[in-house]
Amino acid sequence: MNYRMIGRLLSQLVLLEAVCLIPAAAISLGFQEWDGLIAIAISIGIMLVVSGILWHFCKKAKKNIGATEGMVTTSLAWILLSLLGCLPLFLSGYIPRYIDALFEIVSGFTTTGSSIMPDVEILPRGLMYWRCFTHWLGGMGVLVLLLAIAPAGGKGQGFTMHLLRAESPGPDVGKLVPKMKKTAAILYCIYIGMTLLNVAALLLGGMYWVDALCIAFGTAGTGGFGILNSSMASYSPYIQNVTTVFLVLFGINFSCWYLLLLRQFRAVFRDAVLRRGFADCREHPSPVRNTGGNLPARLLPGGHHYDHRRLRHHRF
Repeated sequence: MNYRMIGRLLSQLVLLEAVCLIPAAAISLGFQEWDGLIAIAISIGIMLVVSGILWHFCKKAKKNIGATEGMVTTSLAWILLSLLGCLPLFLSGYIPRYIDALFEIVSGFTTTGSSIMPDVEILPRGLMYWRCFTHWLGGMGVLVLLLAIAPAGGKGQGFTMHLLRAESPGPDVGKLVPKMKKTAAILYCIYIGMTLLNVAALLLGGMYWVDALCIAFGTAGTGGFGILNSSMASYSPYIQNVTTVFLVLFGINFSCWYLLLLRQFRAVFRDAVLRRGFADCREHPSPVRNTGGNLPARLLPGGHHYDHRRLRHHRF
């Protein structure tokens, strides 16, 4: 096993995580959240030290990697990124116990959405950004991002394909284009573009820009981290509907979006998973009687009334 190459990749991933923390630090600085800024700055420093140590011992690694190394790298990467990524929440004191902070950040990276925080609204904006951004990173995968912007190279070894296969949850992984670097870049360009569209749609609904970013990150990763204790219940119907639509869009295989850009419509509609997904979306819930209040309702065949608020919540 090529241990040095694994260490080199881990070094690059930790460095990438430190870079991803910079916007959170900038937000903390802009809003003068000094406790969050200090915690983030210390975390970035620790990440740079860890990355530097790994790079020092592994910089002369042979640039080849197989399926075994790909799986080991993926497993160790998520463990190491979680152990370091929870530091801002822990060092700031908003989550006093390290194990709780680790649980919170693992829930973010795995897009699980579970939280140990009884009151998420106490978090300053910078730390809230980082907490939600872990959903966005976990949604596509930080290894895919590394392959897109800083692949380690290799002379026909196919190591990038091994990494992408190890990172992807499905049984099959194919190339959109001949080179894996370009494939990863295409995937992330689509991912970023859809995230920006989601943010723009939320801004049109009157949402504050930091809140829009955080909600869009959770939507992109289909994870569910909210920024209010009531999650999405306190937002307007427009915001809830926008989030529902983008949850569906982000749930579609990104290769389908690429085929749409190439106008290969038949290939898209031959995708069995996509057809099953749209079939599920078309299914309507059972009619619910409108039992009170002034809620708008629509008369359905059989004398039943349809509660539009319940329908919206059901779809969400």
